[in-house]
Amino acid sequence: MNKLNWQKFIKFWLQFYNDSQNLDEKFYYPYISDEGLLKVDALDELWLWKMGKYYFEIFQKQMKLIKENKEDILKFRKSNPGQEILYNFSKRFFPTGLIYQIFLMHICKPEEYPIFDQHVFRAFIFITKKEIIDKPKSIKDYWRYREFVFQIYRECKISLRDIDKSLMAFGQFLA
Repeated sequence: MNKLNWQKFIKFWLQFYNDSQNLDEKFYYPYISDEGLLKVDALDELWLWKMGKYYFEIFQKQMKLIKENKEDILKFRKSNPGQEILYNFSKRFFPTGLIYQIFLMHICKPEEYPIFDQHVFRAFIFITKKEIIDKPKSIKDYWRYREFVFQIYRECKISLRDIDKSLMAFGQFLA
């Protein structure tokens, strides 16, 4: 791992994470927990948080399928599926769209599959390779990112969500 002081990096970049409308508190935190996921509107709220209203409306077919399979998602919470099993499950709903596939994996196992998007990917690539690359090419990019995040987590005991927020802010800065 880089010689970066992760405690200082995360503390610094967290202050630039923009949640001015308090969307994390309204749409993410109340629903991502085991208890929160049991709420009737949990999946809608989580997807609305991730995608925004425009994309949420475009993906109504996928949302209907996901809600019809909520029991499977709840079962994943209590089991220990391999990453390929969970990835294949997510591809049933999103045959393309790596970010959406991974977000569904995150909903199923939030403490094992960190949130992923173009911003955190950009930050990860810049930190590890000193390059700017905007979009991941395959699930392999996510597996590498996931290991990177868990290495920070193991070394610093910083929450996955704070790691995500700081990398997102840094990635947006790099854009």
